[in-house]
This record gives sequence, C-alpha cells and structure tokens, in this order.
Amino acid sequence: MVTIKVGDYDSFSQALKRFKVRCQQSGLTSEIKRHREYEKPGERKRKKRLKAIRRQRRRELKFQTKKIGAY
Repeated sequence: MVTIKVGDYDSFSQALKRFKVRCQQSGLTSEIKRHREYEKPGERKRKKRLKAIRRQRRRELKFQTKKIGAY
C-alpha cells in the first residue's frame, strides 16, 4: 500500500507527482502492467528464456570488447 502525506501548502500536482514516484519505486506500476493481460505459462517461459539468451549475449559481447581493448 502506497501512502503519502500531503501538507497544508502542497498543491495537488505536487502530491500526485510524489504519489506516482512512490508507486514506481515500490514496483506497483510494473506489477499492474504485468497483470494487464493474461499470459499463458508457456509464453511466460518462452519470454523468460529469450530474456536470458539476450542477457548472455550482452555479457559475451561486453567480455569480448574488454578482451580486445586489453591488447
């Protein structure tokens, strides 16, 4: 549960901005986006696997560029 305290002299726009930032920091917005549509378990596994492959490729590329730069 995200809560903010609004002072007597705070404007509505400032309070709304602080609320949005607090929601984003707590991970609430990403959770809402994730649950927006139903995702089949197989689709979820496929996305997770593709994300891991991309992460591994990035690590390998980063390692290769460091290795080339060292020589």
